[in-house]
Amino acid sequence: MIRVEIERTTCSGFGTCMVIADSIFDLDDEGLVVLKRTLVDDGDLDAVRQAAYDCPTDSISYVEGVTDAA
Repeated sequence: MIRVEIERTTCSGFGTCMVIADSIFDLDDEGLVVLKRTLVDDGDLDAVRQAAYDCPTDSISYVEGVTDAA
């Protein structure tokens, strides 16, 4: 499992994360990133990595190898 983390205070609402992985990321009414899911399957790792890499404000991070919600 992968734990996805976002930093809304640095998000500028470009939406590249949502384009790359719309099953994980969304934009709220303020145009800032929100997570649809905090824990994602390992099969989504490439999309999560790409979203984090492409985020122009470095507002996305992730932790691989998570075994539970803690």
